[in-house]
Amino acid sequence: MKGKALLATWAFTTLALAPMMLAQSPQKQQRPEAQAGTQLVAWTQDQKPNPMPSTQSTPAPAPPAAQTPATPTGQQDNTQKQPAAESFSGTIMKSGDTYVLKTSDNMTYQLDDQTRAKQFEGKQVQVTGSLDSTNNTIKVQDIKSVS
Repeated sequence: MKGKALLATWAFTTLALAPMMLAQSPQKQQRPEAQAGTQLVAWTQDQKPNPMPSTQSTPAPAPPAAQTPATPTGQQDNTQKQPAAESFSGTIMKSGDTYVLKTSDNMTYQLDDQTRAKQFEGKQVQVTGSLDSTNNTIKVQDIKSVS
């Protein structure tokens, strides 16, 4: 009985270990570089092409430095830092070499459009424009006679 048990153990061990021994058995000897090349070709044929991202970095175009939206040549961009238009009533007078607007409350404003102001010298007017309070100047949009 001992013989049968020993034979059964040997058969079981052989069958259980056979796949591992076959997996580790050396295959037909080839030069290492030929074997690697064959495996590489077989592996690459199984793969789907997938483009690789470029390793060269292309610098992104730099945004323009602090530019305002484009306006037609010769025109100013009135949308930025432009105070709202106001109406000023008074009399156009000459002060030195410049024309100014003198209001009923004795305020005097410089006018940036001297050509238009000259036409109304000594007249009561309504000036529409925006006031630059740093230098007390009205950026004239329109001048109308009120009398």
